[in-house]
Amino acid sequence: MKLMKQHIFLLVLFCLVFFTGCQATLAPAYDQAIVEKVTASSDLTMRFFAEVDGGTTSESFAVREPIYNTLIGAFESLKLQAKARPVPNNVALEKINELLQAKGSNAISGEYPSAFAFEQIAATFKKMKQTDRENGIKPLALQAFKGQVEIFLDQAITYESFLKR
Repeated sequence: MKLMKQHIFLLVLFCLVFFTGCQATLAPAYDQAIVEKVTASSDLTMRFFAEVDGGTTSESFAVREPIYNTLIGAFESLKLQAKARPVPNNVALEKINELLQAKGSNAISGEYPSAFAFEQIAATFKKMKQTDRENGIKPLALQAFKGQVEIFLDQAITYESFLKR
């Protein structure tokens, strides 16, 4: 009986040592490079929206095309960098969504929250570029594009900032 108690004690001790040495990853690691790049890209994005605030004409599209290409490339690159990290646990995502909802923003869904947001921003700029090339962009349509980009930027920045913990 005494031998059995010793084995149980050793087994419990082993389990404690083993499991206390493990860490549960609730979210991917904070990546300063992604945060710096999203900060620079969001700054460029808002400056671009300020430049075209009154709307655009298709005749002057060629002047804006390089900026569209830069923004699309930047956000597609951010999507790839964000997808290179592991998928977060639902517990972390729930906490992030609580923060977003407290700010009045939509909840994040999908396997790669910031990657999804970066992908949606790039898609919005692609659609905006096509519209600008073909017809120019009226001020009201410009506000719709800007609003959509702001929603996804808010989600991405909130998520990436949360990872710093």
